[in-house]
Amino acid sequence: MKRSNENENDFRSENNEKKRKIIDENELIKKFLCSNFYIDKTLLIKDFIEEISSIICVTVPFGYGKTVNLNMLRYFFEMNYKDENNNENKKFFENLNIAKETKDGESYIDLYQGKFPVVYINFDDIYLKKSFDETIENFKRFVQKLYSYYGNIKNENLSDYEKEMIKKFKNCKANIYDLEDSIGILCEYLYNTFKKKIILLIDNYDSLILDSLNTPFFNDLYFFNQELLSNIFQNKRYIFKSFITDIDYLLQNGFIEKSIPKLLEFEMLKKEYINNNRDIIWTLFIKFGYLIVDNNELKIKNKEIKEFIKIKFSYWKDNFYKYFKYSEIIDLFIKNYDEEKIQEFLENSINKENYSSNEDLNNWYALIYSLLSLNNKYVIVTKNKYDEKDNIRELLYVHKDYLDRLNNNCDNNNNSNSNNSNESNKKNDQFNPDLSKIFYITINIVTEEDEIKEGCIQALDDNEKFLFNGLELKNIYDKIIKFGISVCGNKCGVIYEINYGNKFKRKEMETKVYSGENYDDLYEKGYYFIDKTRMINKLIKEGNAVYLITRPRRFGKSLNLKMIQKFFEKRTKGDSKGNDVFDGLEVSKDRKNMREFHKYPVIYLNFKDNESKTYESALMYLKSKISSQFRYQRKKIDFKKLDTSDQKLWNKIENEEEDMNKLNESIQFLCQCLIEKKFYKRKCIVLIDEYDKILINSFENGYYEDFIGIIKSLFSNIFKGNENLYFGVTTGCLDLGLKSLYSGVNNFYECTLLDDNFFYDCYGFTESELEKILTDFKISSKEKNKIQKEYDGYSCGYGNHIIKNLYNPYSFMKFIKFNKEKKDDYSYKYYWYSSGSDNILNKIIKENEFSFEKDFLSLLYGNVIIVEIKEILTLKKNYKKDEVWTVLLYSGYITLSDKEEYEQNVKKMDDQIVKLLKKESELNEKKSELNEKKSELNEKKSELNEKKSELNEKESELNVNESELNVNESELNEKKSELNENENDKELIKNYKNDLLIKHREKDMYYIKIPNNEILSCFIAKLQENLNDQIKNNNSYINDFINGLFNKDIEAINSNLNNYLKCFSEYHLFAHKNEYENVYQVLLMQMFLFYKVYGLTAEESSGSGRYDFGFPNKKKKNEKEKEYILIEIKSCKSIKDQKEPDHNQLHKECENAIKQIINKNYKMKHENNGYKTFINYGIAFWRKYCRIEMNISDNNKIIGPSKPFE
Repeated sequence: MKRSNENENDFRSENNEKKRKIIDENELIKKFLCSNFYIDKTLLIKDFIEEISSIICVTVPFGYGKTVNLNMLRYFFEMNYKDENNNENKKFFENLNIAKETKDGESYIDLYQGKFPVVYINFDDIYLKKSFDETIENFKRFVQKLYSYYGNIKNENLSDYEKEMIKKFKNCKANIYDLEDSIGILCEYLYNTFKKKIILLIDNYDSLILDSLNTPFFNDLYFFNQELLSNIFQNKRYIFKSFITDIDYLLQNGFIEKSIPKLLEFEMLKKEYINNNRDIIWTLFIKFGYLIVDNNELKIKNKEIKEFIKIKFSYWKDNFYKYFKYSEIIDLFIKNYDEEKIQEFLENSINKENYSSNEDLNNWYALIYSLLSLNNKYVIVTKNKYDEKDNIRELLYVHKDYLDRLNNNCDNNNNSNSNNSNESNKKNDQFNPDLSKIFYITINIVTEEDEIKEGCIQALDDNEKFLFNGLELKNIYDKIIKFGISVCGNKCGVIYEINYGNKFKRKEMETKVYSGENYDDLYEKGYYFIDKTRMINKLIKEGNAVYLITRPRRFGKSLNLKMIQKFFEKRTKGDSKGNDVFDGLEVSKDRKNMREFHKYPVIYLNFKDNESKTYESALMYLKSKISSQFRYQRKKIDFKKLDTSDQKLWNKIENEEEDMNKLNESIQFLCQCLIEKKFYKRKCIVLIDEYDKILINSFENGYYEDFIGIIKSLFSNIFKGNENLYFGVTTGCLDLGLKSLYSGVNNFYECTLLDDNFFYDCYGFTESELEKILTDFKISSKEKNKIQKEYDGYSCGYGNHIIKNLYNPYSFMKFIKFNKEKKDDYSYKYYWYSSGSDNILNKIIKENEFSFEKDFLSLLYGNVIIVEIKEILTLKKNYKKDEVWTVLLYSGYITLSDKEEYEQNVKKMDDQIVKLLKKESELNEKKSELNEKKSELNEKKSELNEKKSELNEKESELNVNESELNVNESELNEKKSELNENENDKELIKNYKNDLLIKHREKDMYYIKIPNNEILSCFIAKLQENLNDQIKNNNSYINDFINGLFNKDIEAINSNLNNYLKCFSEYHLFAHKNEYENVYQVLLMQMFLFYKVYGLTAEESSGSGRYDFGFPNKKKKNEKEKEYILIEIKSCKSIKDQKEPDHNQLHKECENAIKQIINKNYKMKHENNGYKTFINYGIAFWRKYCRIEMNISDNNKIIGPSKPFE
């Protein structure tokens, strides 16, 4: 055998110095498969013939003329199979160098040209497919085509076996064992037919083997090739000469430099061998002529080969990246940031390499470098200088379009296709902001495995200024994803964090308003939102903890819980969505927060949609919710890694077939499967939304007592003693007393409106957030005061931890949605109140007669009051009055205040409301004091009477004097009584205010108020609806009564107020109170509130006293005609067994009321404010009857109804 090695560019004889001709004949160029012209290398034919070896092998790189030369040999030797005497190819060689060569006096053309059967095989024509079987099918078609070439040759002397085999090959019916003999049978067939030895030409023999080198079916294909070639050459009798290219590695015998491994056998090219002996690759590069050894340095042979390697290597990397799943591994770095999968891949790869535990980190560095280099879209950038002795290695992974930003050295094998990057940058800056990020990988080494996690943190903390090759990366890139990798022997750890450039700016949000509860919608659909990610900061800072968070409906509980899930939950393989959701938000400003991003298993349950009417349906609902979580988590793990028993139980729960015990333990079991089987290296997060909905529903449908035990057991198993729990968050509207479930839980926090040190500003909008929204939506700042009145006023926390002025987020964003296109004339509606059920409010107002509660009416007047609020609420059908405040607070209808606001409110409180707030016991006490004083006067009178008896002789004189004295005393007592009443009322008001100011907030006592106009209006509406069924149908009485006051229509006033009184039962008016005018004051106050009387004052000081009610006449707005209405109320006491009203008494009390208004000059304050005319109304009540009389501007005429109202 003769071979030509890699140092020869072609195979030629000693005569090769003869001048070669350049042939430009089109037919010859086409025949020999040349590119543009043919250089005469026909002397190769002579060398081929004269060589004593029957098999000649040539190894040269691609593009060096192997195929052209083989085609030249083919057309020189191949006979005409139809007519052996007709040589059509002779003409191509008559003017070439071979024509001049002779042997024993005859030319080589005459001796050899067109004299042999030729079999030409080019293995490049056999395409590698995705599997071994598919590749063999391709080989069948290749053999079919080969046999078809010789199809017209007839041989009658073939054996039956030969005939059958040829038929199989031509019809593509041969099996794999037949195919191994296919070429050998063809050669034997031609030899027997023409009785001539054949010329066998094999081109690119190694292409199929090398292409399959790293496929799963390499070994099968290699064995098939061995058998194929072995069957060809085992019987050389039919071969004259064989010329083979690219088979050097099979037959190499020479000496190789000791630094380069020898190629001794084909086995050395098997995947397993190369994986364990990587240096053999350099041997191959040298043997194929790509590299040369120069002073023990490997160099690329020349520029042409350099370009060739660049193209080939890029193509090879693309295939390797695409077809062998390395793209998925690299995606773990650049898309998924999957720490566990990266660690698993690196450790498995290092183990396969059989690196010893004392190897340095260069092996890990080389592994990561080699992996990342496969993606041709990215470039690896290394440090210009580093010390091999350092225990740290660093590299950058940069998209090619942004490579020029570094303006620094990059590895040669990665620099391709980086031209015109500036133009690409402009395009990608506009359309793909993801490309503005860079990956920074830091690898360090530790001495003990238990130091790996800390080593990862140290790697992340290294180079905090992000200086790399003298450049500040934060001044160049918007986003830097840094991986800290720590290694110890064949073990490693991986942690990543996200950092942002100094010039990073989050893309401005669109002004599309969102009021839903799915956090994904905010980003994916481009909605506007307020950044509440500080809640995530707090969760990370606190670490392992369990939280129960209660807030009113539509205050962002579900949205925030979805936000938490979106941030912490590790995504499924291949899911790269959401990497930039939190870019630029508050949570991202601390890079250590971003070490927690997308890294945890999150279990999320939401009971919002529960409408179960029975215990059985509620149980099925709960099973269904838990089952859906098991189905969801199955998709994220390799289920087969679970033990058989765990798989069985998992399937039972997923199929909703578990018993009660397993149901109660189901979520705890799920946590155990996810963590203990090492699907995740971090513990579970459990989020439960609307936990109280399922309990309230069970209570309302009568199966609460049966169902509460299941919920308690489920929650207890999740949050108590669950070693696989990182933190848990449960949200709802009400605190239903599940605190006992968390006893024994470390770091349990109950975060309610009463006390929340963590998330007080995470629900509702703060003042600064309001300002931002108004600016972003270009809403006039002049509207701020109006917006505050309508939607502001909520508070959270108490004492020093209270946060005030929280805006209702739902109502406010709805307001923005419907007004953002306006410049003025904004529309204010009650969106929050209209968005949910008002059953709770209806029930409370109706069952607790809030319509007649002075505290409640005081709230409606804007006052701050102190009431008892219980932190824990027990579900009941009927709540006591001291419990309803708790329900109203948790439901969002009232809010907390503080001592400062309470004291300010008391000081500013006009006397107008004080009389209504005084308790009747206090009034009775003061009455008793007055009676005691009266008794003292009576005693003095008795003393006088005694003196009179001593002066009997002057009896008549004394009697006269006594009569005069009694008259004077009566006048004096009347004036004294009037003065005392006035002074007494002032003293009472002063004392009452003082009592309020010194009143202490005892345990469970809180300051409360109505937050805003939206809630105030809803309360008034509910009062109107719930006072009485009759009132609901006769609201016109209130309107007509008040309009009658404005219009001075005394008949309408009397008629409508009497009709309104008849809407009430005796119980409503007098069940809890004596017959006292305070009852009627409350009644009139309700009416004025419902009507929203403008400028209403009550118990206002003016002149020498205080009137009951006063307000401007809205019908007279002209300055010249300004009128003011003054009302004084009197109550007639009942005589024993009285059943009908005494109309004469009612008339007298009306007159007394009007005289009181006039005599005490109640108009004085308002006269000073420019009012000219005063309408004075005296109203007298007796039980469910009343009479109203009127006087205008202090004239002596009092107008009453034409007849008493029956």
